[in-house]
Amino acid sequence: MASAGVMVGAYFTWVVPSLLGPILTAIAAFFVCAAGNAFNDLVDINVDRINHPDRPLVRGEINKETALRLALILTIMALAISALVNIAVFVSTVTAIALLAFYNFKAKHIPIMGNMIVATLGGLTFLTGGLAIDSVLTFTLPGPVIPAVFAFMFHLAREIVKDVEDIEGDRIHGVNSLPQMVGVSRALLTALTVFFIFSILSFVPVLRGWFGRAYEIIAIYLIDLPTLLLLIFIWGNPNRKMLRAGSLVLKGGMVLGILALILAR
Repeated sequence: MASAGVMVGAYFTWVVPSLLGPILTAIAAFFVCAAGNAFNDLVDINVDRINHPDRPLVRGEINKETALRLALILTIMALAISALVNIAVFVSTVTAIALLAFYNFKAKHIPIMGNMIVATLGGLTFLTGGLAIDSVLTFTLPGPVIPAVFAFMFHLAREIVKDVEDIEGDRIHGVNSLPQMVGVSRALLTALTVFFIFSILSFVPVLRGWFGRAYEIIAIYLIDLPTLLLLIFIWGNPNRKMLRAGSLVLKGGMVLGILALILAR
C-alpha cells in the first residue's frame, strides 16, 4: 500500500512519465513500512498477546533478535535507496522513520496523537512520490496533495476504529487511547465524523472537474456511501465482530481508493 501510494503520487506529478525515481522511492517506502511494522510488533508484543494472538512474534515463529535485526537492516536499506533519488525524497524518508520511532516510543501512548502520526505517514507516501519527480509540482493542484489529504483522513478514521477494537488489551497494558479517554461511543462518533468530512472532500475534485467519472463511481458510490453506512451501524452496535468488519472494510477501501485515483486522470 505504501509503495502504491508513492507511485500514485508520482503519477499525479509527472508531465512526462518517469519511472526510475518513483520505483526506487516505492521500494524505500516499502522498506520503511516493513521496518516500522516489525519494530511496532516488538514494542507491542505483550499487548498483542491479547489483541492479536495470531501474530508471528506472539506465537514464537520468529524471535525478537531476528525481528530487530530485520527492522534495522530494512531501515538502512530505505535510507540508502532514497538517497539515490534526490535530497527531497531522502529528507522525506528520514522524516517518516523519525515519526515511526516517535510513535513507537512515545506517541502511541498519547490519545489521538498516535492516530495522527499514522495518518500523517499514510499521506506522506503520496507526497514522497511527487517529490521523486518535482518538488514544486508536488504541491500544485491537482496533484499529490489531494490523495495525501484523503489518505490522512481515511487512515485517521480507521486508526480510531482499530483503537476501539483493541481497547481491552490496551487497557490491561496501560496504553492510553481515545476510546479510553472519551468512551467507545464518542470515539466511534469521532471516526464517523472524520469519515463524513472525508466523504464530502472526496467529491470536491469531481465538482472542480479535476477527476473523471470512473473516480466518482468508485470513490463516492463504492467506498464513501457503503463505508459511511457501515460506520453508522458500528456506532450503534460496537461489538468486536462489527469492529473487526469495520477495520477490514476501511482497509479494503484504501485499495479501492488507490484504484479510483489511478483512474481519476
